[in-house]
Amino acid sequence: MLKKRLFRMLGLSGVLLLALYFARQWPKDQTVHYILGDAATRVEEVDAKWAPGIAATEDWMREATFRYPPGKAPRIVTHEPRLPDGDYTVEIEIVAANTAHERNEVVVRKHVVLAGGATSIELGDLVPQ
Repeated sequence: MLKKRLFRMLGLSGVLLLALYFARQWPKDQTVHYILGDAATRVEEVDAKWAPGIAATEDWMREATFRYPPGKAPRIVTHEPRLPDGDYTVEIEIVAANTAHERNEVVVRKHVVLAGGATSIELGDLVPQ
């Protein structure tokens, strides 16, 4: 009877260790803040594409688009992609209007490490004039 209990406990411990190991690789909600700051008044659209790893790739895991009426974009755009923890390349396209109401676009790629907490990406200086 004691051997039976011991084997059960060892089996359950093994299953628990495997679950903990693989849990780090399971997708979960990550919080990402795209910081537009004072430049937010010019932003009309923010597109974000997420790919695993550091290298430039077109194998996007997640994509999101945020559109705003002129002058209504928030200073901080919050996004909660469902991704596992790890290294990612994020491609962000910012569409902004200038004083002549012409649309200008800029695309930037950044390396980001997601680890379950909040991640901020500063974009205010990159918003087209």
